Amino acid sequence: MHGARPCQQFAREHRLHRKADIQRTLQRGRKRVFPELVLYSLDNGLGHARLGLSVSRKTGNAVQRNRIKRRLREAFRVSPLRNRSLDILAIARPAGKDGGVALFVRQIEKVLG
Repeated sequence: MHGARPCQQFAREHRLHRKADIQRTLQRGRKRVFPELVLYSLDNGLGHARLGLSVSRKTGNAVQRNRIKRRLREAFRVSPLRNRSLDILAIARPAGKDGGVALFVRQIEKVLG
């Protein structure tokens, strides 16, 4: 039976993708710097968090960049604090290719908590 479990995918409404929203988060957001990531957070008033990702070529080849993005999405998805009204912009740093989901969850929770 598939209907008993709530949907756990990374839905469109949880994505930060409009340029204006990204710019606002960068300019007005609170910045937290970690060796693997730079995280910006800003209240959005929507009742749920949205995540934006930026992973440059400096972090590695396409396989490594996509792996980082999958891990960040998963960390955001499983975070119990993702129901807060925040826009989060995650900018991966080269050390991020060694980070796992558990590390990213802890870092996201430091920003949300």
